[in-house]
Amino acid sequence: MSRIACVAAPHICRLGAVNGAPDFPDTRHYRQGGCTKGVRMHEPDGLSAEELTKLFSVLSHDLKSPIFSVDGFSELLMADYTDKLDEEGQDFLRRIRSSVQQMKKVLDDMARLVKLLSRPTARRPTPLREIVEEVLLKYNYMIEDGGVKVDLPAELPTVDVDPEKMREGIGALISNAAFFNDRPKGERQITISSDGTKVCVRDNGIGIDPRYTGQIFDPGLKLDKARGGGPGYGLYLARKVAEAHGGTVTVESGLGEGSTFCLTLSAT
Repeated sequence: MSRIACVAAPHICRLGAVNGAPDFPDTRHYRQGGCTKGVRMHEPDGLSAEELTKLFSVLSHDLKSPIFSVDGFSELLMADYTDKLDEEGQDFLRRIRSSVQQMKKVLDDMARLVKLLSRPTARRPTPLREIVEEVLLKYNYMIEDGGVKVDLPAELPTVDVDPEKMREGIGALISNAAFFNDRPKGERQITISSDGTKVCVRDNGIGIDPRYTGQIFDPGLKLDKARGGGPGYGLYLARKVAEAHGGTVTVESGLGEGSTFCLTLSAT
């Protein structure tokens, strides 16, 4: 198989048109395991969590096919044609490569989070320090590169939580605190605390306009678009993790005054 054929070969089967027909009918078809299957699309309100997860998985794979093609062809251009492009053309190509990698990461993250949030919450006694240290290790590069000082108390309680979900929820709060801070490196600070009924993450960052504190836990909201960053579901994820544990997530903040996010837990 030629290099171009390897790049262009579809990684998954298409969802949508069959035999060139448009995707307007209620039943769309896709190939799976050599068989053609029909998916009823006209009753979205009746989809269960399991069905939504499966649908997202299919759509995610369908999106990855053209992304992989762009990724592969741009890699070939970088390898074989860079010397034929001027400086501006090379910059455009690097931007394409960077955007493709970001798209792949977002799809992978979303697939993982949909699967995580759709499964039942499995609570068990877990040392909170263990969870926090794993999160800090995951975001170690962001913390060190940003010159962020993390204040972690010597003693943290054992909490009755789903460890995997709680790692994601606390991770969303810590990464948010590290990212939204304009102070000089070395002056940025995150303080983590807990009394066993809630976990709080306080920062000395840019803060949040009080007008928007009721909206920041909605998916897709970006108050500071100039920063770019993630796809805008971090604080939404923290909210869903709290709700999965029968609790809530709150924020106290003011512009230029930093923020304190607290994820509360219900008693079992």
